[in-house]
Amino acid sequence: MANFPIFHGITLAANAYVENLNLEILSADPMPVSAGRVWFNSTDKVIRYSALDGTGAVVVRTIKDAESAATELAAVQASISAETTRAQAAESTLTTNLATEVSRAEAAEASLSAKIDQTKADILGGIPPAVLDTIVKIDQALQNNPNIVSVIEGMINDVQSHLNTEVTRAQAAEASISSTVSSNYTTLNTAINNEVTRAEAAESSLDTRVTAVEGQVNGKIGNLSSLDTTYKNDLVGAINEVYTDVQSEVSRATAAEGSINSALTSEVSRAQAAETSIAGTVTAEVSRATAAEGSLSSRITSEVSRAQAAETSIASNLSAEVSRAEAAETSIAGTVTAEVSRAQAAETSIAGTVTAEVSRATAAEGSISATVSANYTTLNNAITAEQSRATAAETSINSALSAEVSRAQAAETSEASRAQAAELSLSNAISTEHSRAQAAEQTLTTNLAAEVSRAQAAEASEQSRAQAAETSLSGRVTAEVSRAQAAESSLASSISAEQSRAQAAETSINSALTAEVSRATAAEGQIRTDYNATVFTFEASASATTHTIAHNLNNSFVDISVKVQRADGLYYNDIVSVQEVDSNTVKVYLTTALKVKVIARSAKSL
Repeated sequence: MANFPIFHGITLAANAYVENLNLEILSADPMPVSAGRVWFNSTDKVIRYSALDGTGAVVVRTIKDAESAATELAAVQASISAETTRAQAAESTLTTNLATEVSRAEAAEASLSAKIDQTKADILGGIPPAVLDTIVKIDQALQNNPNIVSVIEGMINDVQSHLNTEVTRAQAAEASISSTVSSNYTTLNTAINNEVTRAEAAESSLDTRVTAVEGQVNGKIGNLSSLDTTYKNDLVGAINEVYTDVQSEVSRATAAEGSINSALTSEVSRAQAAETSIAGTVTAEVSRATAAEGSLSSRITSEVSRAQAAETSIASNLSAEVSRAEAAETSIAGTVTAEVSRAQAAETSIAGTVTAEVSRATAAEGSISATVSANYTTLNNAITAEQSRATAAETSINSALSAEVSRAQAAETSEASRAQAAELSLSNAISTEHSRAQAAEQTLTTNLAAEVSRAQAAEASEQSRAQAAETSLSGRVTAEVSRAQAAESSLASSISAEQSRAQAAETSINSALTAEVSRATAAEGQIRTDYNATVFTFEASASATTHTIAHNLNNSFVDISVKVQRADGLYYNDIVSVQEVDSNTVKVYLTTALKVKVIARSAKSL
């Protein structure tokens, strides 16, 4: 926390306001927090405050500006509008679906009611009395046998169990087959789907027939002639017939599935064999292509190495020729520089030496020209031979080598021209330097004679001037000595008089100063006493919210300075409330019990 002054309570005057208010900045809301605190949350970038809700609990609320509130309100309104639209659409869909379901249910109920009515008519209508009498007798026989129901139920449950097992097995097998061949064998998938439909229809028919049989037990067998089985008057025979049909269906479905699985296995084997053959062919092709690429890469690498070696040799030869030519030029330049220096040092003998140097340079240039010409012929023949061999080897390398040959020829031609031009320039420079040296020697001879004459005349003139100046200075020195001696005598008299006057003045000043020191010391002591009487200091020995301080300055105009001790033991200039009780007493009010230091200064005139 910053060491800013702490305000122990603030009461604003009527119509007062606060300018440049900076709130406390926190990255997170304070926890715990007491009611009545305001801060700025720098993370959420909002102003929050703490207050009490209806139950007295402290709650944190956010102060929103009109723009943010309007934005959030618009977002809420948009969400409500979107939700209303979605709900209305959903309600419309639900209404439609409900109406459709109601219509379907009503139609299904009507259909079911019609089937029930038809079944009742089939059971009761047109049955001969003898048949009804037979049914009654069968019913009586069943009722006389307490175990017949259990027997029939056991048989029916057995049939149902076998049927359920077969349905589960068939559905699992059909699902497996469908999953395996659906992506590649449309025909088989269609056949399986047809078989599933047929099996489900047959199973549904069987289930219906079993349900009908179940409905005929416990004295409610009904009309056996309505059974779909061959046995219409023998319940056990009808059940056996159903069981036989189920077993036949199981055998047929199993055989069909075996055939389908066999065909699928054959197709998988054929596809795998074909894929293996294709994979072998692809592998062989990859190996062949890899080998061919390796051979081509090796040949290309060899050719690149050969071409690079040839280019390196050409570049080396060319570099050697360039180095040799530059060394020759450097040697010539050094010789010229030495010749220039020598000519300037000994200009009397430069003409003969320059003539010899011209002859030597001409011979050197002839040798350089012959060497360059011979090297050029050799390099040109080598390049021509290399060009013919590269052309026979490969067209692509021939293009690159031809470009390099052309570049090398141009570089050699350029270098030869540059060397010849440099040698010619050096020759011209030597000739020019010879002419310049001769002219310079002539100019120096003429200038030296003129300088000798000028120096002799100047020396004679300076000798005459010096003699005249010495005579003049001798007279002026004598006069100055006389003047200085007279002035020194006058100054000695003046200094003696001033020394006497200063000593008398110093004695007078010392006496006056001693008197003033005594007076000022006494006055300062009185001022110190008077000032100390206007200042009172107080340090509290215990913490309190109200400190009563008797300063006894006996003045209604007293300036009070208060510092408050904080938790770290140091005193700070907090803002506190100070009450003037009377001319000798004040009270200091704090919001928390703390120690204080107080300085009271009276505004009494001294």
